[in-house]
Amino acid sequence: MGGKGGGLGTTVVLALVIVVLGAALGVGLARFGDGLPFVGRLLGETPPRTSTGPVVVEGIQELDQLASVRWTESVPVTEKSGGDIWERVFDGEKVLVIATGTVEAGVDLGDIHKDDVKVSGDTVTIDLPDPEILSASLDEAKTRVYDRDLSPLNIRPDDDLVEEARLLAVQKIKDAARRNEILDSAQQNAEGSIRAFVTTLGFEKVRFR
Repeated sequence: MGGKGGGLGTTVVLALVIVVLGAALGVGLARFGDGLPFVGRLLGETPPRTSTGPVVVEGIQELDQLASVRWTESVPVTEKSGGDIWERVFDGEKVLVIATGTVEAGVDLGDIHKDDVKVSGDTVTIDLPDPEILSASLDEAKTRVYDRDLSPLNIRPDDDLVEEARLLAVQKIKDAARRNEILDSAQQNAEGSIRAFVTTLGFEKVRFR
């Protein structure tokens, strides 16, 4: 008899616990909704995508400057000094600089704002900034003054002339990179990288405009 009484008491207690838990869960769902994701999983529900436009924008901005293409070029540059015949006799100089430099192009993702990103269902549409040259510099180990020719009466080499040649070399390397469509490549690579990132947030389609 004692054993039967204990079984009935246990059954009653378990029933009360189930009723109380059911009421608590009902209140929790009513008050917190998606704030109880484990309940949704227990009920077999699929949690909704939580990534919104601002979240996507913030994630893209954290990529900062996406330097997606690098171009290396070697160019010869000649610079001369001296105007009229007398200046060429006393101050005339010619330098030949062989320069090697690198150009990096990409998209500055810091320019993307919330109005540039639209989220619609499983699709994200992004107004991407134009690609640009992010940096251009000479490789000092591979850049040198190859030849320097002074006029007969010139005893003061002009270092500013060498610097002018170096600046011109940087510009020529940038021009060569543009002729070889570095900006188009930067656009394509940036789109590919951003698409790969956004799809990790659960979106299926990424469009650029």
